[in-house]
Amino acid sequence: MQRAKESGPKGAGGDSGRFGWRVALALLATYVCFGSGTVGIKAVLDSLPPLVAMASRGVLAGAVLFAWSIWSGAPWPSWRQALACSGIGTLMLALGAGVSTVGQRTVAAGLAGVLAATMPLFAACIGYLLFREQFSKRTLFGLLLGFAGVGLLLHSAGDFNLLGVSLVVAGQFFWALGAVLAPKLGLPDDPRLTAGAELLGGGIVLLIAATIRGEVAGLHLAAVSLMSWMGFAWLAITAIVGFTAYGFLVTAVATSISSTFSYVNPIVAVGLGWLLFSEPVSFWTVAATAVVVAGVCLIVSAGSESRPAHHPLTSGHRHGRAHFPAPALPREEAQPP
Repeated sequence: MQRAKESGPKGAGGDSGRFGWRVALALLATYVCFGSGTVGIKAVLDSLPPLVAMASRGVLAGAVLFAWSIWSGAPWPSWRQALACSGIGTLMLALGAGVSTVGQRTVAAGLAGVLAATMPLFAACIGYLLFREQFSKRTLFGLLLGFAGVGLLLHSAGDFNLLGVSLVVAGQFFWALGAVLAPKLGLPDDPRLTAGAELLGGGIVLLIAATIRGEVAGLHLAAVSLMSWMGFAWLAITAIVGFTAYGFLVTAVATSISSTFSYVNPIVAVGLGWLLFSEPVSFWTVAATAVVVAGVCLIVSAGSESRPAHHPLTSGHRHGRAHFPAPALPREEAQPP
């Protein structure tokens, strides 16, 4: 009880009972929104070029989150904060999601979802190499277990596209690099403002890259399929809903609860890939996914004992606690000052 209270958000004490069904709904939203990302990308890639799709999603979702945070009273970021957000957005959205999306053109959504779980593994390694951030025996065992699960997954996948898998994994590396650098740069406290600025910055970089690659000139909206439009709409909506739900969770529950999406994402991705796109799921796929999830669970749970809550876009691993206005308690339950 004491540990949960210490690691939970200030003012909430990690007590999810205060918010009841809202916590359950927010957790479900993070599971669905973050876990379905690779499936949404597969739908988008049916007829939309990858960089244009990710750039449009970043600019649209980023603009909504940024405007919402300013309208809610968040202070405008300083030039230094804006540049820092743009840099992290370039690492995470442009080099992370952008490169990974290019790779997913030849990688199944379920496989990409499990490979995405390597991000916390890379983040732990990068944190040690760059800043000598020590990790416990539990974290070390989680790293070994997680990478072993990835190896088992690729072995069970048999004939897979090496370039595509390499790009997906490279995307997770860049996302992890941004995760480790984010807390060093003094980003804004409001998670909507930070996420919005990062999405906007990364989206603009992706738009420039898409123009250079000729994706913008070769885009014909009339030829875009219904599946791609639905996938794009889903990605934009889940970006806004997912980050908003997580912003609420970091004020309402302990980090050990709010970060459980890290364990659920691979399971959701494999399940939706099978359900929506009839992707094959073998016994070894399930076993490898379970091993990866176990490794991620060990790493994230070890971190939640000593580190504050994080926001999934600005770090996904170890960004400082995001300050997000918590819903007011009913008057009869409010605590005296």
